[in-house]
Amino acid sequence: MPFTFTETEIPGLYIVQPHFHQDQRGSNLKTFHKPSFEEKGLPCDFGETMITTNLHKNVIRGFHYQRPPYAQYKLYFCLQGEWNNYSVDLRKGSPTYGKVICINMREEERKLLYIPEGIANAHLVLRENTRVLYQLGAQYMPEYDAGVRWDSLGIDFGELAPIMTEKDAALPPFAELDSPFVFGKNC
Repeated sequence: MPFTFTETEIPGLYIVQPHFHQDQRGSNLKTFHKPSFEEKGLPCDFGETMITTNLHKNVIRGFHYQRPPYAQYKLYFCLQGEWNNYSVDLRKGSPTYGKVICINMREEERKLLYIPEGIANAHLVLRENTRVLYQLGAQYMPEYDAGVRWDSLGIDFGELAPIMTEKDAALPPFAELDSPFVFGKNC
């Protein structure tokens, strides 16, 4: 069965409904099918696959991206729990430059999120013991790692007391970003 791709408000960012089958034995979920992604014209030659475990609610990871020439497209799946994925378009010249969207990811929904190069993303964990599987289009290169501070994009997180790394808390604000991404040119 084919995958279903629904483009979000940000060009190139897709919610993907994968193949799922259930019968009396149990279930089978296919989280990646290269021909489906290629048919949609989405890069899908993944260089790494990782699993992140978040022990607590209110963990924030991000906003992260990797600079060219090691920019990353990403494919996310919720193995367990729930989180909100926030994505911001960093591509100069994009009709949605600076726009932030939130996609809720829950294990019960069995959906994927495809994020193209030039989009920074962050996770706000909503349940304890949330596990996230993600594939990256380029290997992690620490010297090209970059980000935007979580509270600099006008997102209303309410009375949130986030749990995060010192590194993420010290990321520069969006207003200081000199984006290396150009819509339609290098991403």
